Amino acid sequence: MATEERIREHIERTLDVDIRSGYGSEARVLERLREQVRDEFRNVLPAEREAEVERWMTLARRELAAQRELEESWTEPTVNDHLDAAFVALRRQGIVALQDAGYTMSDGWEDVHEVRDRIPRAWGGVFFHRQDVERAVEGGGLLLAFGAFATGDDHESESLRLATQTCEVLAAHDIATEWNGTLKQRIRVLPFEWRKRRWTPAPDPQR
Repeated sequence: MATEERIREHIERTLDVDIRSGYGSEARVLERLREQVRDEFRNVLPAEREAEVERWMTLARRELAAQRELEESWTEPTVNDHLDAAFVALRRQGIVALQDAGYTMSDGWEDVHEVRDRIPRAWGGVFFHRQDVERAVEGGGLLLAFGAFATGDDHESESLRLATQTCEVLAAHDIATEWNGTLKQRIRVLPFEWRKRRWTPAPDPQR
């Protein structure tokens, strides 16, 4: 059984990623935190559990405010801004490009197939999931899963074409990647300072 210290360390790390990731509204971050704290402290008395919830909610609101102030200082386009633009470009090319898609690889592919009908002439998908986000926020770079929707003999060649096209689009948006050219390895966006916006619009790169 995890000690309360370990539980608090886990909640703190999850909250840090939730806030710095830039995904989801403030309300969603707080809702996820409330659910997590209540679940982690489900075996304590209700009054103690709710007191724990309020302590974490107070901390979260303070950290969100600090993150918002930090974000407002991002006057130049960030790598995440370029990544957003690259994913828009990929979708225009019929690639279902998703960010923060589920928590695992299987979750991500489920999300891809749920939205593929919304992308005109969709022929494949590329995405990263929450575990990838956790590594990227902490400076480990970002791994992208990819694959074509083609089946049979065409699947491998179409998937390799999709990966190549994805790397080209990312490069056109000033995002450095590495990939060994096979289906056995995911595309890796090289480590960068994670600065995903939650509150502010990205500046116009042409200005």
